[in-house]
Amino acid sequence: MGRVLRCAMILGILFALVPAVSATAEDGCDGDFAARLKCWTERSGDQVVTLTLDHALRLDGTKEGREQIVTAVAGRSERLEVQVPAGVSTGEGGTLLLVLADRERRLVDPDARIDRLSSSTLKEFTDVCTATRKPLCDLIGPGEPAQVSGETLINSRQVTEHRSHVAGSQGDTDSAVQKWLLPGTATVLALLLAALFVLVRRTHRPAVATATAAATPDPERTTRLRVTPHRRTPAPRSGPTRPAVVRTDLHPQGYVELDRVLYRALWAEPGQTPPPPGSRVDVAPEPDSDVLQAFPPAAGRHAHAR
Repeated sequence: MGRVLRCAMILGILFALVPAVSATAEDGCDGDFAARLKCWTERSGDQVVTLTLDHALRLDGTKEGREQIVTAVAGRSERLEVQVPAGVSTGEGGTLLLVLADRERRLVDPDARIDRLSSSTLKEFTDVCTATRKPLCDLIGPGEPAQVSGETLINSRQVTEHRSHVAGSQGDTDSAVQKWLLPGTATVLALLLAALFVLVRRTHRPAVATATAAATPDPERTTRLRVTPHRRTPAPRSGPTRPAVVRTDLHPQGYVELDRVLYRALWAEPGQTPPPPGSRVDVAPEPDSDVLQAFPPAAGRHAHAR
């Protein structure tokens, strides 16, 4: 459950960082102003479309062609974000985009230049320049000089300040950085997600490895192993015995602990059930073998270790 939750959180961050569809004047949407605006908005679907003006945008085409798409965009201004970097002139088309966008989504650099709308343009879009849009339309209507600075609009609180730098009409290195920033971020987060998945899978392995290591005696603490044929008859005690503790099942061979060292031992009483781990046994060396013989403990000794 914890792994699924962590993966969901990473995916949520990933999609939160790339919620908008970005577009510029060189993004493959061709045609006049109405055709390009329709292309940009249809590409975004239900997401926010971010239009970054890197050069002046003409308000070309016919009045009839513009009417339908401008009305549609004006009705969902919260899905339109317009950015005007430093040093860029908007053109009448770019200025109209600023009017159409929600006030919080008009991002203008103080050094940007906003071209004024002509009287005929304002007359054409009388229905657009109403309510919350009217103050901006009044600021960028006919007048002198022919352009309004971004700083003026920022001070009027009709736009939000957005500092960026574009040299010339096509942008510079900063534009390239902005172009690749979101894809690069998405790639890094995808790699982090893959690394997290691998890490979570590996966290389940140490417990198994530890259990295996605990069940396998340390080779440096044991004697050399040699397979001894199973006996069917009890082996006689070939000499004096010493007490030891059974550490693994004797079926019929296993390990016993003697003086804190593990030794391979053979259960010498095939007619009796070998004692379980933790029991005490008597051990004696087996002739010509490195394997000890394990016998039931002598009378008077405790059958189980403490």
